[in-house]
Amino acid sequence: MKIGFIFRTDAPKEEGDNLTIIEGLMRGLNLLDHKAVASTSPFSIPDADFFLFSNSTLEQKQLLEEVSLLNRPFGLLGFQEDLLRYYIPASGFCKFVLHCLGYGLPTDNGLHCHLDLLIERPDVAYYYGEPPKRVIPYNHPLIRKASFWIANSPTEAKTLQRDFPGCKTAVIPVPPSIATEYQGTPDDSFLQYSGLGSKNYLLQVGMLEPCKNQLGTILATRHLDIPLVFIATTPSDYGNICFEAAVKWRKAPTIFISESIEARKEGSVRMIPISQGKKIPSSILLSAYHHAGLYIHPAFQDLPGTTYLAAARLGVPTIASSWSPITDYLFDPEQGHSRLDGRILYYEPYRLNEIEQGVIQHFGKEFPPLLNHITILRTEKQSAQDLITAIE
Repeated sequence: MKIGFIFRTDAPKEEGDNLTIIEGLMRGLNLLDHKAVASTSPFSIPDADFFLFSNSTLEQKQLLEEVSLLNRPFGLLGFQEDLLRYYIPASGFCKFVLHCLGYGLPTDNGLHCHLDLLIERPDVAYYYGEPPKRVIPYNHPLIRKASFWIANSPTEAKTLQRDFPGCKTAVIPVPPSIATEYQGTPDDSFLQYSGLGSKNYLLQVGMLEPCKNQLGTILATRHLDIPLVFIATTPSDYGNICFEAAVKWRKAPTIFISESIEARKEGSVRMIPISQGKKIPSSILLSAYHHAGLYIHPAFQDLPGTTYLAAARLGVPTIASSWSPITDYLFDPEQGHSRLDGRILYYEPYRLNEIEQGVIQHFGKEFPPLLNHITILRTEKQSAQDLITAIE
C-alpha cells in the first residue's frame, strides 16, 4: 500500500513532536514493506492509495478539494488539542504577565495587574484570555468526510468526539521512539556546553509558545536558587516575553538554548544560539536530560508529550501537567494512577504555588531508568501496523 503523508507547508521548520512522530510512522510503514511518501499536496502523489493529513488547526479546504478530485480515501493525524479547555487560560495567563511587565496595561476596568494577584487567584487568567481559534467550523467538512481520525490516546479521542460529534476515531498510541532515540550512554557534553553542574538545574524542552507554559515555569521557580534551562526548537516573540520575565523575577540563572537566535545576556539570564542554526545534537540533548535535577513542564497543552517520556526513560524526576494525555500513556490500572513509582507529579498549569512546592519536594530525587514500560517499548513498526489495520 502507498500512503501519502500531507504535511503543513512549514513542517520542515517546525521540528516538534508532531513531525517526529509522523516521520516515525513513515519509517514503520517502510519496515512493513508499504510505501510512505511525504508532500504538501495530494496532487504530488496522485498514485497514493490513502492519504493522511497531519494538521487540523489550519484550514484544509484546498486539500479536501484535491483529494476529492483524486477520488482517494483519507484520514487525519491532527494531534487535536483541547482548545476549549486550554486556549483561554493559556492566552490569558500570557496576557496578564505582559500587563505585569508593563505592556498594554488596561485603563478602563480599574484592575491593577500585579503578579501577586495571579499567584493568589490563578483563575484570573481566564478573565484575560482570548476565544479559541475558529478551526472547528473551518474544517468540519474535512472531518465529516475522513475515513477516520487517529487519536493518540483515549483522552484525545474523547476531545474529538466532543468537538466533532460522530467522527470516526482510531486510537493508535504514537511510537515515542524513546527506547531507541535515548539508547546511548549519556556523556558530559551538555555540562561542557552550558557550564552547569550535574543534577543542579531544572530543564524544560519544547517550542517556546503559550501552550507549553514556559512563563509558568519561570514564575513558579522565581524564588528558588536553582538554574533553569529551556531548550527550544523555535524562537518566538513569546520567547522574548519569557526572557523579560526571567530577568524581572527569577532569582537564579536562566538559560535559553535555541537555533536562529542571537546571543544575549542580561543579568543572570542568557540566550545561547545553537551553532550555525542547527538542531541541537541528540548527544547533547540526551546529556541535558540525564544531568537535570528535575524535568519541569507544566504545559496547558502538549501533544503527544514525548518529552515527559524521555525524562521518565532516563530516570529524571518530573513535574508534569495534569492536562496532558501523558496520564493516559502511563496509567497503571492496578495502582489507579499515572505517577509510576512516584517520579512524576502532576499539577494544573496555572497553580504556581503548588508547582513551586512540587519542585522543592522533587528536585534531586533519584529514580532508576524506566526500561520496560509498554509505552516506552512501543515501536514505530507496531504503530504502523495499527495504522494499516485501521485503513483496511
